[in-house]
Amino acid sequence: MIRLGCLSVLVVAAFAGRARAESLPPILRAHAIRRPSAVSIDGRLAEAAWANAPKQSGFTQRFPKDGTKAELETTFSILYDDSAIYVGVWATDPQPQLIRRLLTRRDVDSPADMIAIGFDSYHDRRTAYVFMLNAAGVQRDVVFSDDSSGDDTWDAVWTGDVAITQAGWSAEFRIPLNQLRFPTNDTQEWGMQVVRLVSRTQEQTAWSPWPRSGSEVVSKFGLVDGIDHLKPSRRLELLPYASGGIDSAPVEAGDPLNDGATAIGNLGLDLKYGLGPAFTLSATINPDFGQVEADPSQVNLSANELFFAEKRPFFVEGADLFRLPISSTNGGVEGAFYSRRIGAAPSFTPDRYDYIDSPTATTIYSAAKLTGKTRGGWSVGVFDAVTGQETATIALDGEQSRPVVAPLTNYVVARVKRDLREGKTSLGASATAVNRSLDGTGLEDLLHDQAYSGGLQLEHRWGKNAWSAQLNTIGSVVHGSELAIERTQRSARHLFQRPDNLHLDPTLTSMSGLGAGWMVGRLGDTKHWRFGAGGDARSSGLELNDAGFQRGSDRMIAFYYGEYHDEDPGKRVLNYQINSDIFTVSTFEPRLEDVGLECNGNMQLVNYWSLHLGCNLDVAYWNTGALRGGPALRGDPRLQANLNINTDNRKPVQVSLGAYGGRNEVADSTDGGVDLGVTIQARPNIDLFLGPSWSRRDDAMQYVQEAADELGKPHYVFARINQTTLGMTVRMNWTFSPHLSLQAYAQPFIATGRYSEYKDVDHPDAARFEDRFHRLEGTQLALDSGTFTGNHDGVFMFGRPDFNFAELRSTIVMRWEYRPGSSVFAIWSHGQSASGDDGRFALRSNLDSLDPRTRGEDVVLVKANYWIGL
Repeated sequence: MIRLGCLSVLVVAAFAGRARAESLPPILRAHAIRRPSAVSIDGRLAEAAWANAPKQSGFTQRFPKDGTKAELETTFSILYDDSAIYVGVWATDPQPQLIRRLLTRRDVDSPADMIAIGFDSYHDRRTAYVFMLNAAGVQRDVVFSDDSSGDDTWDAVWTGDVAITQAGWSAEFRIPLNQLRFPTNDTQEWGMQVVRLVSRTQEQTAWSPWPRSGSEVVSKFGLVDGIDHLKPSRRLELLPYASGGIDSAPVEAGDPLNDGATAIGNLGLDLKYGLGPAFTLSATINPDFGQVEADPSQVNLSANELFFAEKRPFFVEGADLFRLPISSTNGGVEGAFYSRRIGAAPSFTPDRYDYIDSPTATTIYSAAKLTGKTRGGWSVGVFDAVTGQETATIALDGEQSRPVVAPLTNYVVARVKRDLREGKTSLGASATAVNRSLDGTGLEDLLHDQAYSGGLQLEHRWGKNAWSAQLNTIGSVVHGSELAIERTQRSARHLFQRPDNLHLDPTLTSMSGLGAGWMVGRLGDTKHWRFGAGGDARSSGLELNDAGFQRGSDRMIAFYYGEYHDEDPGKRVLNYQINSDIFTVSTFEPRLEDVGLECNGNMQLVNYWSLHLGCNLDVAYWNTGALRGGPALRGDPRLQANLNINTDNRKPVQVSLGAYGGRNEVADSTDGGVDLGVTIQARPNIDLFLGPSWSRRDDAMQYVQEAADELGKPHYVFARINQTTLGMTVRMNWTFSPHLSLQAYAQPFIATGRYSEYKDVDHPDAARFEDRFHRLEGTQLALDSGTFTGNHDGVFMFGRPDFNFAELRSTIVMRWEYRPGSSVFAIWSHGQSASGDDGRFALRSNLDSLDPRTRGEDVVLVKANYWIGL
């Protein structure tokens, strides 16, 4: 399958190389002039410099009527000097009183009237810096890479303002040249785009035509010329910070290690330095992430690790260059680099203690990134971070000790990519390395001391960007003690100990593996039809979780995809899309695990409501990981459907509804859930979000435990679980000005699970569901002090798994940007939790355990930084 996928990509690339030259539409040009006189960034555009500057207009609709003339006229001009580029935009509107001016904090994507300008200053048709102002003067910025990958976590230091006029509204941008990257030519020629959104009509227009039928963004930019003889700038930015506060938490009576209240404080520095005109060195020393919103609460009953999105500013900025997917689709979370590994909570906790004081995160001593792009089309990214050795303090039998719980670790990620054919073809290579100092830590048999990966990437577009091919390859090597490597072999990602596919070798001190993902087809800019094929293959030894995020190995996936879409508005429908795919999943034995069919439909109505309906059927022949190291378990077909409805986001009240449900008829198992989101625009500067969620699962085959009897024979205990999860997410944003805002966030969460119908899976390969296990009933199952004793073909014991968990997390953040790039944060966060072994769902008693008057952990923190640009 790997050879077939690679051959398909190579044949397509060869065919593309012989394809005739494409006839492309003429590229629009704008002309910039050197600023002849002073301008004031007030949004009014009243100075003589703007009056005499060349004007550009002739915008084209993208939505709702793709490719037609804009209903409202938009005009812009461009000025520059040795330190900045200026853009003025006149947005004509005969009803200026209806312009939607929503005041939000910076970088919020709100449904307000908006102007966006973008510069492809590399002129590589792949990379762009985009700056936005909404009609209330709120700033937002995004950096694009690979033509269509947008990163809205990028924050540039620039200024802009807006003004409402009798003719509509106007926006004025001043973008310092040190926030852009461009070649050192005496004469510059940049890609440029200007986009306007009219909220009340949802009309989106672009200066350079940019059809919705394709996924391209930067390659559709026009050109701006006339920017000559720019002086190179030093591009040095410093952002020192200081923080201080109090951490208060309840302490168990008699605990000699923890205090009820602790003073906290920190000092650190972020730095950016331009190495020539195209490269930037970003570094952080002792970073602080106090204003980051908490991760959502979850209960994990699977063997797989949970994925949490990165929210820390230093790591999310510029993350696209270091995004290294290992599958054939870019939407998954698996990849060779997962930045949440850096600074994570220690993975080791001592087995025995009476009291413990353990760090909740590993200290990041420093981290640095070198990113940039050469004139020849080479993109380069190098990332390095060092985290410190961490110790916990434990008290056991009246004695205290300080075991090491995390070693000194160095992380390195590097990627290089070359763009060809004006960005329509790209070749890339990547590598990751993790090195841990384990000697004398006591962690030698738990962690790898070395872990490396290397990969190659190919992307190719042709046929007027309608056809595309993609290939990713990856290889990995990990090294450690025999026990550490055996622990990896036994992990849920590998399960080498499975008796029906035994690969476990306890003498190994290293392990290696390979993986590849590919996709090829007519998947880009098309009028109606898209189709393609792809796959994903991983050998059993592929191991990326030291630096990356990987859930499984030993698998081969093949899929075939088809889609029909229509972007032309009708009387009732603005646009719609229908797609379907079929897929197979196998192991390298080979063993066919699954064959599935997925279908999805998306529709947007003329009232701007949107609908989604999806369904999928999994035949599920085998599940090699269900017994978590035991033999493969035969599966049964499962049908699932999901529905999403979103109302018109122009209204003061917007509602989103998501629902799903699934059924395994053979196992008599059902699950389903509902997520509701209500956004209330109480005032132009106040919005409130309420997001209740509920789910219910009745599953006859929930894994409980592997228990050994008196002869050492394993027994795989399963049971029926009745699990209920209830949560509520509440957010409030109160914005006083584009630079001063208050945010409040709270999430109460309840999860309960009650088990019944305990089973000993003794014939996992049986064709009939009832023949795969022996039900433990009557005298074969006894409960005493929270422990079950089973008696079937041996006596074995396992713990009672019923659970009841409740958690409340809340945060309030006041943010003031007192000068461009410099901010003060005042933060209060609260967290509390309660747990028990009563698996019944009782809403009142569950909520009582989250009484806000009950003491939890409270953190009050003030953080200030100061931006220095040289």
